[in-house]
Amino acid sequence: MEKQRKYHEIWGNELNQLNFFKKLTLIMAAIVILLLITLKTTLKKPPIVIRVNEVGKAEVLKDIKSLQKLTVPEINNFTQYFLQYFLAHNYYTYDEDFTRAFNMMSPDCRQKLNEYLQANNIINDIKTNQLKTKMQISEIKVEKDSPDYIILKVKGSRDAKSYTTPDYSKETIFEDEITLAKVNRTAEAPWGLLVDSWQESIFKGK
Repeated sequence: MEKQRKYHEIWGNELNQLNFFKKLTLIMAAIVILLLITLKTTLKKPPIVIRVNEVGKAEVLKDIKSLQKLTVPEINNFTQYFLQYFLAHNYYTYDEDFTRAFNMMSPDCRQKLNEYLQANNIINDIKTNQLKTKMQISEIKVEKDSPDYIILKVKGSRDAKSYTTPDYSKETIFEDEITLAKVNRTAEAPWGLLVDSWQESIFKGK
């Protein structure tokens, strides 16, 4: 005859289930960590792009940057907008214009050109004389195009007048050297460019 136990653990089944769920939780946590590591590694890899050419043949493009190649019209358009915001000063829009120009710069360039504006009292001059400036760009020339940077020479003129003083007139003929950094296209940098340095030579000013 089988001997009956005198005592029974009334919570035995619950303890077994608790131990099972503990082990299951640890296994699931390990799987989640493994998946996160795998996801992080995958995000660093360049995407595989499959393009169908003119004859219907599929081609795998491993270098996604080749699809984001900057064109000359894009470079010219970016440069014209930047110079318009930064150099064509207008009493009624200068604050918004400088904000837009700063958004088109790299952080180091933003700091240097902000110091340039302060050192030359440019904002004070705009306010005092209530300037309105007409700018014309005669030439944008690519001096160097490397994988990371583009160096430009830009020639043009600015004619500054005053809203309040009819006799005020200041004409400037300039040549700028601009270094553009190539960056990933984002909502903040849709051109794929940021101004990394700017220098100006004045040939005429009166």
